[in-house]
Amino acid sequence: MWSAPDNAPFWQAMKAGFEEEHAGATLTDDVIPGGEYQDKMFTLLSSGNPPDLVTPFDPTLRAWMGAGLLEPLDPWLEEAGYDLDSFIPANQMAKGEDGKIYGVILVSNPRVMFVNKRLLEEHGLDIPTTPEEVREVSEQLHAADPGLYGFATMSASAAAFPTYGELVPIVKSFGGDFVRDGEAVANSEETVEALEWIKAMHDDGLIPTGQTELVYREAFAQGKIASLVVGSFIMAIIAEKNPDALDDFIAVPLPFGTERTSSANGFLAIPKDAKNKEGAAKVVLQLLQDEWQRKLVEMSAQTPARPGMTPEEYVAENPWFQTVVDAVPNAESVAPSGVEELAPSVQDAVTRHYQELLFTDASAQDVADRLQDELTQILAN
Repeated sequence: MWSAPDNAPFWQAMKAGFEEEHAGATLTDDVIPGGEYQDKMFTLLSSGNPPDLVTPFDPTLRAWMGAGLLEPLDPWLEEAGYDLDSFIPANQMAKGEDGKIYGVILVSNPRVMFVNKRLLEEHGLDIPTTPEEVREVSEQLHAADPGLYGFATMSASAAAFPTYGELVPIVKSFGGDFVRDGEAVANSEETVEALEWIKAMHDDGLIPTGQTELVYREAFAQGKIASLVVGSFIMAIIAEKNPDALDDFIAVPLPFGTERTSSANGFLAIPKDAKNKEGAAKVVLQLLQDEWQRKLVEMSAQTPARPGMTPEEYVAENPWFQTVVDAVPNAESVAPSGVEELAPSVQDAVTRHYQELLFTDASAQDVADRLQDELTQILAN
């Protein structure tokens, strides 16, 4: 949050605003690499020596809640006039079995499809609205120039968390899932259809092969890929990598058949053993103020915790953002539904079988059946 190009400007402003309002208080901006953060925080939380604020994502939030490592925020939220219904639906993830609220949305990233409209127009192509049209655009672009692709998604042997995060919104948009309401559904007709579509795109060379999300997002920003399923943070990447082309990019709903999508949600939470809970709560409440909710949109291009906080002026200047706002009600957590605390095991299983799908001759149906068996066993245990 302190160093990423889409988040850092907002948080530096938040820090300055907090310290100005609360004389003598310091909001410490320690930077911990993203790949180390969750494990390091869990160690500190478990040892009783945590920081005053933590920023878990969906699966981690549920795991820390279940382990009794977080402080309920209800007293402070109630005093300030907030309840769970005053937040976007994704904040339901922070409701514990005791009915208390253990976190508020820090950032929410509903996945939509971002499109390089200019690239398509230069080749006489329309924005695709179905899986078949995505494939047709991909075929025509790649035929015109082998260095161009109509679409990209994870096509490398990569870590479980990013692989799962890239795959889930596509599967959900097809109408499928890997886990739904605590039950494995990996070999449902809709999930198999999604896997078949991705495998065909990969095997036919219509998506860049051997690339992780960091690589193909940059290629997208540089005008080499026409469309991605991604969150609004991609616009910050484009602004950094290719600012002169920013107006070439728009956002549209996912084109795979349903309005369903996924969202990776980051929360702000207070550890149970935090030393400065009252100060930490003031940071949470500052984040929820109208001024800072609007600044979050304006400075980070992310959907905030409270609905109705997107400035009209921002949407007028950035019309693509309306697609992101419209996706919020249909955005389901990237964590496996009903068993969020089992996310690491589910993500690992899905990733291994997805790599089997891409890099062997196994059919989508066979891969989905094997994944279904493994997920069923994980959930049963």
